[in-house]
Amino acid sequence: MPRLFTVVLVVWLGIHAFSAFAQSEQVSAPVNIAGEQRMLTQRIVKLYSQIGLNILPVPAGAQLGAAKSRFETNLQTLKPLVSVSPQASKAFERLVDEWAAFRKVAAAPVSRDAALALSRQSDSTLAAADNLTRIIDEESNLVTNRLLNLAGRQRMLSQRIASQYLLLSWGVESSAVRESLETATSDFSAGLIKLAANKSNDDAIRQELDEVAQQWEWLQTSLSVEGASSYPLIVAESADSILEATDRITRLYENVRR
Repeated sequence: MPRLFTVVLVVWLGIHAFSAFAQSEQVSAPVNIAGEQRMLTQRIVKLYSQIGLNILPVPAGAQLGAAKSRFETNLQTLKPLVSVSPQASKAFERLVDEWAAFRKVAAAPVSRDAALALSRQSDSTLAAADNLTRIIDEESNLVTNRLLNLAGRQRMLSQRIASQYLLLSWGVESSAVRESLETATSDFSAGLIKLAANKSNDDAIRQELDEVAQQWEWLQTSLSVEGASSYPLIVAESADSILEATDRITRLYENVRR
C-alpha cells in the first residue's frame, strides 16, 4: 500500500473510528461494563497523548470528552448492579475513589509531564476496575463471563499499547513505559491465542477473530518503527480499529449467555 494512501486512510479512520462503539446503547452484562472501565482508563491516556502530539487533535478532543462521560455513565449503571454483593460493592467504591483522582489529573492542561502523570495514575484506576471485573466474573461462575472478561481485556490492551507507544513517541523516556508496552503487546498476543482456541466459537466470532489477527499483524509492524512521523498516527488508528473489532467480539460472547 503506498505510503501517502496509508496516511490518508488513517486520517479518515481518525474521524470515524470508534463511532460504532461510542454509539452503542445495548444493555450490557455487569462484567462487560466493569471491563469497559478498564479500557476507558487507557483510552483516556491515549487520547490525551494524541492531543499533545497534535494527532487529529479535534476528533481526539471530542473522543476524550466522550470517554470521560462514558466512564461516569458506567459507574452510575454499575452501582445498583453490584449492591447485592458486599465484596463487589467494596471494589466499586475503590474504583469510584480512583476515578476521582484520575479525572482530576486528566483535567490538567495537556503537556508531556502531565501525560506521564496521567499514565501512572491510570495504572491504579485500571487495577481497581480490573479487580471489580474479576470479582463480578468469579461471583457469576459463568463460563461465558470468562470469555467476556478475556475479550474485554483485549479492548483495554489495544488502548494501552497505543497509549504507551504515543508516550514514547512524545519523548517520554521511561523504562516503565517501555516495559508496559512490551507486556501489553505480549498479553494481547496471548489473549488472541486463547480466544481463538475456544472450541465453542461460532462462525461470527471466528470471523471477527480472524480480522483482529490480521489487524494485529499490521499494528505490530507499526509498533516496531520509531522515529517516523506518520507512525504514531497509524498506531493510534490501528489500535482503534482493533478496539472496535474486539468490542464486537465481546458483545458476541455476551449474546451467547442470553
